[in-house]
Amino acid sequence: MAARTHTKLGKSATGSLAVVATATIRDRILDLTLPPGMQLDEAILRDKLSVSRTPAREALNRLVTEGLVETRANRGFFVRALDLADTAQFFDAYIVSERSSAHFCRFKNPGFVDDLERIQAEHEKAIKRDRFLDVSHCNAMFHVRIAEASENPHLVDFSSRLHNLGRRLAYFVYANEAVDHDFLETQQRHIIEEHHRIIAAIRTGDRERLIKEMSGHTNRFRKRIGHFVTAQGRVEFELSGVEI
Repeated sequence: MAARTHTKLGKSATGSLAVVATATIRDRILDLTLPPGMQLDEAILRDKLSVSRTPAREALNRLVTEGLVETRANRGFFVRALDLADTAQFFDAYIVSERSSAHFCRFKNPGFVDDLERIQAEHEKAIKRDRFLDVSHCNAMFHVRIAEASENPHLVDFSSRLHNLGRRLAYFVYANEAVDHDFLETQQRHIIEEHHRIIAAIRTGDRERLIKEMSGHTNRFRKRIGHFVTAQGRVEFELSGVEI
């Protein structure tokens, strides 16, 4: 039945199915349902996510370009692993991206402040509901919107890729901090306050303050990840039995 419907709908439907499959697989990677290092074969995607072969193949190739999936010679597709060295390199690039966005964003970019306030309102709703995937999505949108205000497509691409990758780390942090809800609330309150200070700096056109706020904001994220780094130099990730 599914195959006949797919044939009838034609190319546009194939594209639509691939978009849906990409979003489905991406979300399950970001919320760690599909843990780092897991092989993504046809049976797993069909049985766990109800994603059929053709859109799954296209989705996996798209996710390779996003950096969430990797291919291994003669072995297929795997969820990209997380390790300490990769995380350190991520934050090196992340701070460059955030400071660049702060330095190059144009304060008069149309709808800039209004967009940030709208995104932040959604962010705070997601926080109240403990919807961690939505929190990570809104946070990424907030920061990418600042990059978009640079009106530099290369900077926007750089920021978008890093924030997409950062969502998986962010989800892991939220899920682990949720064990101590008071601690999680404190961290989230700091994030909200920092976002509002970033918006205020943009509203007043204070470039120096904006760079300072975004740098401090990035360092908070780095420190939160650092809570899970042991003295032995490993990251204690409990992801469906996978330790990295």
